[in-house]
Amino acid sequence: MSGNFKGNNTKRKTKKNTIMYPEPVIGPEAIVLFVRLLIAHLAGDFIFQKKSWITHRAAFKWQSGFLYANAGIVALLSWVLSGYYTVWMIPLLIFVVHACTDIAKSYAPDNAVVFSIDQSLHLAATALAAWLYLDCFGTEVSLGWLFNNLTVWTYIAAYLIVMWPMGIIIAILTRKWQAEYESGDGLRDAGRYIGMLERILILTFIFMNQFSAIGFLIAAKSVMRFGDIRDSSNRKGAEYILIGTMISFATAIFTGILAQWLINFYPA
Repeated sequence: MSGNFKGNNTKRKTKKNTIMYPEPVIGPEAIVLFVRLLIAHLAGDFIFQKKSWITHRAAFKWQSGFLYANAGIVALLSWVLSGYYTVWMIPLLIFVVHACTDIAKSYAPDNAVVFSIDQSLHLAATALAAWLYLDCFGTEVSLGWLFNNLTVWTYIAAYLIVMWPMGIIIAILTRKWQAEYESGDGLRDAGRYIGMLERILILTFIFMNQFSAIGFLIAAKSVMRFGDIRDSSNRKGAEYILIGTMISFATAIFTGILAQWLINFYPA
């Protein structure tokens, strides 16, 4: 995998001086390929997979056809975004690993620990697939001008992460308080979409280096709920919403900082 694993020092010039930095151990070709395959996983597992598919999988385990349909979608998207259009063995491997992981998950309880293990296994499989592509087939891909743009793909991955997986993670983490706060008031799924918009705004502010706007957004949301917290009759509901909001803000900020660091560490 020539050009992807390096250990020499290199000079990175700034406007004021020249600083010596060690070159990254993993080259930009490997990183951008991993990000593209990660997007394929995110789209297949969180956008194209319906809730009814998950329910059917939980009921019928390995016999659920939707389980294999979801694995097939992830494998197909991985093939499309890989750029290696003459290679079919690795998408097949992705299909098998994804299906086996979901079969194992169908026999486990639905909680935060199982969800974290499941996604960690999928990420490990994604990293393995990226390594196999580069180790066996080199760095030349179709549409290289598009597929090798790390900045664009990192932005896409970051927005997908805060829009879908983070919403599921927040729902799992706050599940124990949902029973105490069962409100029939409000619009259907409004909270989910509000949280999604909040995370999109925060991520956009980070990419624009407008951190003061994030503080304003947090302050505005807190002020809106301050009166509810003081009202003892609605205090549990307000606290439940604020906990979800703080988790939502924290995950969006972390995702944005990580994405920005990745882009800066591998400059175009």
